[in-house]
Amino acid sequence: MTRKIWFYEVKNDGYDPDKIQGGGRPETPEKNEIPGLLKAWEQYRKSDFQTPPGQQAGSVLSPGSEEPKCWWAEYDLIEGSDFNLTASRFKPQIGEEVPDEDPAELIREVLKIEQGITSGLKKLLRDAEASG
Repeated sequence: MTRKIWFYEVKNDGYDPDKIQGGGRPETPEKNEIPGLLKAWEQYRKSDFQTPPGQQAGSVLSPGSEEPKCWWAEYDLIEGSDFNLTASRFKPQIGEEVPDEDPAELIREVLKIEQGITSGLKKLLRDAEASG
C-alpha cells in the first residue's frame, strides 16, 4: 500500500487563470506549470513511488522561501483527517521573519496607543454626558 500521498499545485496551465477575453482565456505558455508537474512526476515514478518530491505536509519553511509547488503527506495523516484531500490543508507554510524590535518596546508602544484611546473615550463620554 502507498504510505505517502503526493500533491502538486498547478495555478497556471498555459492559459491565464484570471482573465477571459472573447469567451476564452489568453494563452500564457511562459507561465505554464504543467511541464514542472510532469518533471516532478517522472522523478517520483523513477523512485518507484517511494520518494515523493517536495516537502512533507505540515512543514514550516524558512522565511523568504519560495512557495512550494508540491508536497506529500503520510497516509496516517490523511486517514486522521477523515480522508479529506483538500490540498491546502496539508501544504507546507512559509515562516515569517522574527522582528528585530525589542518586545518590551513594542509593548510600551501599544500601551501608549491604548492610553490615547482610553483618554479619547473618557473625553467623549464626558461630552456625551454633558449634552445628554
